[in-house]
Amino acid sequence: MRKTLTSFLDASTYLLILGVVALTPLVFSPLTTEFYDMPKLIFLIVAVLVLIVLWTLSWVVRGRVSITRTPLDIPMLLLLIVILLSAFFATPKYLSFVGNLPRLHGSAITWAAYILFYFVTASNIRSMTQVKVMFYTLLGSTIIVSAIGLLSYFGFYLPVDFAKVANFTPAGSAFSATALMVLTLPLLLLSIVRSNKQSFSTSKFVPMPVAIGLSTLFGIGIALFGTMATQIGAIAAVIFTVIVSKPSQIQKTAVLLAIPVVAGAVVFGATFVPPLNSKANAYPKEVQLPIQTSWKISTAALGDRPFLGTGPSTYLFNFTAYKPLEFNSSKFWNLRFDTAYNEFLNIFGTSGLLGLAAIVFLAIMIINFGWKGLRQSDDLLVVSLSISAILVVGLMLFHATTPVMIVAAFAILAMLMGTHKVVSGKVEELSIGIKASKYTDSNLIVGDVLPILIFIPTLIFVVAGLWNTYLHVHADYRHRIALNAASQQGQALKTYNELVAAEQLNPNADLYRADLAQTNFALANAIAAAKGPNESSPGGSLTDADKQSIQQLLSQAIGEAQAAVALSPRNPQNWEILASIYRQISGVAENALAFSLNSYGRAIERDPFNPLLRINAGGVYYSIKNYDLAIRLFTDAINLKPDYANAYYNLAVALRDKGDIQSAQAAAERVVSLVEPTSPDYEVASKFLSDIKEKTATLSAQTTEGSNLTNPGQQEGALEQKDLPDVLDLPAPDSIATPSAAPRRGAATPAPAASVAPTNEPAPAQ
Repeated sequence: MRKTLTSFLDASTYLLILGVVALTPLVFSPLTTEFYDMPKLIFLIVAVLVLIVLWTLSWVVRGRVSITRTPLDIPMLLLLIVILLSAFFATPKYLSFVGNLPRLHGSAITWAAYILFYFVTASNIRSMTQVKVMFYTLLGSTIIVSAIGLLSYFGFYLPVDFAKVANFTPAGSAFSATALMVLTLPLLLLSIVRSNKQSFSTSKFVPMPVAIGLSTLFGIGIALFGTMATQIGAIAAVIFTVIVSKPSQIQKTAVLLAIPVVAGAVVFGATFVPPLNSKANAYPKEVQLPIQTSWKISTAALGDRPFLGTGPSTYLFNFTAYKPLEFNSSKFWNLRFDTAYNEFLNIFGTSGLLGLAAIVFLAIMIINFGWKGLRQSDDLLVVSLSISAILVVGLMLFHATTPVMIVAAFAILAMLMGTHKVVSGKVEELSIGIKASKYTDSNLIVGDVLPILIFIPTLIFVVAGLWNTYLHVHADYRHRIALNAASQQGQALKTYNELVAAEQLNPNADLYRADLAQTNFALANAIAAAKGPNESSPGGSLTDADKQSIQQLLSQAIGEAQAAVALSPRNPQNWEILASIYRQISGVAENALAFSLNSYGRAIERDPFNPLLRINAGGVYYSIKNYDLAIRLFTDAINLKPDYANAYYNLAVALRDKGDIQSAQAAAERVVSLVEPTSPDYEVASKFLSDIKEKTATLSAQTTEGSNLTNPGQQEGALEQKDLPDVLDLPAPDSIATPSAAPRRGAATPAPAASVAPTNEPAPAQ
């Protein structure tokens, strides 16, 4: 009975491991906020929790704790310990443990899931047959991913709306998809080169014709939509194949090996010439933060916590706080990156020097063990897995990791350990126990109590983990329903109710709070737009009940936005949302603009080189006719980004209204020189410059419809109308965070923002 139960548990564990390997690259769902990585990680976390129960239960049945010792155990454990410590000392802890929603990858919990998956897999591979089946499983998923990716590239889509784009892949990204191809490519290439070898018959693993076909398929996929990291990885796979093969093998199979190599090279070259170049240029490319920028951000973040870093999942906040000024010269200046150029800089920036030491130690051990595996020249599987293990480190050097890449990488590492358990003996199985004895009818019974001591708390931990996972998944599902409702006409109330439900299920997620704040404001603004003063009804038709509803909704909007700020104070977007809400209720709340300026100041403190925030803050000062501070903030935006046409346009408007026509004309001329003559911006800028020259330009006459140029003081919502009754009593803030002047190109990071005493007005005119 015990033997049967043990076999059942072992088989169940192995089948679930195969399920993780097979389904992680393929799982995606429109029922979560993020369609790709989030479903994969939910599936992985649940699977790992179940695997832990099955694994520890097998110890109880066996009567002993059985663990496979591998050379990667200590590096993996050290990395996990550092990440957990970094998350424990981070602020806020929740974000570092769970993730900066909707992004889960990179959080402490996901890293724990990855590493535990490695340990469970490495300990439950007991034969070469199991290794082969697992690699077949990974290869099968890779084939599906590559086929879908190629079909999408050429316009043949899956029958779901969100999949009807050229760069769709169930893996979630072009890097994830092509990383799978790179990691499985060595076995296919070696199967071609060693096709006539008898000692390890490759025809029983990957027959030569199949290997040629699949490697060609993967080569074409990598050439068409691969990133630089995976294209370099594919070239490295070919080089390693040649290095580990005998010259005689290469000579005999050179023509066959050239088929996938030449096919990939030809297709890659064809992407630069018609007609394929037009499709290649139209293909949505992944954006990677430059390595120089990543290095500067990661090293600057050491000032916060040099040894343990700012915490997992906090790279976005490091980026906004420490990005160099020259980043605004790039074409991606208005994007906020939440990952570094590669995984080493990512870990370095979020987990500090100890995190960097741990990931480097792991990389060295992988390369060392993989390099030794290359010497097993008579065993195709060991050699190919060794090459794949080395390629794992290479991919981490040239790109940040993704869930698909990490799961595939750790599965390959576990398979490599499994082959060495059989081939070299460098991996061994250990049994650990605590003996207990008792007398029964004068007989001495000896047993091992350690499995039970481990299983009971493990079961409690897993049940708690599954319950919390359910709450988080249910909350995210309700959030997705809210987002779907928000995109439909007349579904505002449903959006509100679903967001409330999401927040109640997961009150620690600042994302849900921020969305609920904006929904509350939208509902209040809709009432004001429908019943507020207008041309046909100058007095409006707001009833006392309407005013009470607006007051309640706005109070909730402010409360939720403030809660989002409290939950994630380093997130400049939360402060920006709070500032925007305060600005847009200035018609019904005294001192709202003062709070808006203070919130914009806090946002700028956290994202000091963002010219958009300076434009928005300057617009608030402009609206209260404080032209001096408006001009200073618009000038700050220009100093941060000298080619920013909208900053010059706002500056020109403020200078004109202050009465400095000569300076306004110079700024307007700069706008005209910066915009494309064929764009709507050019028509607006030219008309404005003409009016400035004639000294007839007025704000009311100036239209920017269809243009990217925006007037600094234009109203955005119905609740900004000055003739609305006050419904909120906002006392003047204790201080207003006024950002320091932005540096010019090449200057150092700006000094901390100063706080000025409040007045009855948002800011005194100067």
